[in-house]
Amino acid sequence: MWALKKLNLEWDVATSLRVSHLNELDEFRYHAYTSSPLYKEKMKYLHDKYIGNKECKEGDLVLLFNLRLQMFPKKLKSKWFCPFEVVSVTPFGALDLKNNNDKVFRVNGHRVKNYLGKFGDSYVVAVIHLT
Repeated sequence: MWALKKLNLEWDVATSLRVSHLNELDEFRYHAYTSSPLYKEKMKYLHDKYIGNKECKEGDLVLLFNLRLQMFPKKLKSKWFCPFEVVSVTPFGALDLKNNNDKVFRVNGHRVKNYLGKFGDSYVVAVIHLT
């Protein structure tokens, strides 16, 4: 009130201006709220678009992601361990892998990727179908 009197401003004009600003802010919030599901839907589509299906079958060679190197990163050290052979695949995506010592262990299917390279004396090529 004191500032309005000192600056010779009219009370009615100041209040109507303030109310119009508050209404614009509420309208902006409403539009942001209504466009949020649309934004989430678009981001989900883009995310799912670039995720490839990793189909692993018994006998395939895969590389295993090393979680310990993620905590202590080294510049030139690979985060993927040497190729393992897939022994079996569960319906929920877990894989049973066999290492060089014929030890079998189970890992999540998201932690592996297909191995494309030389194993022993022969080249191994895994075919990946893109859909």
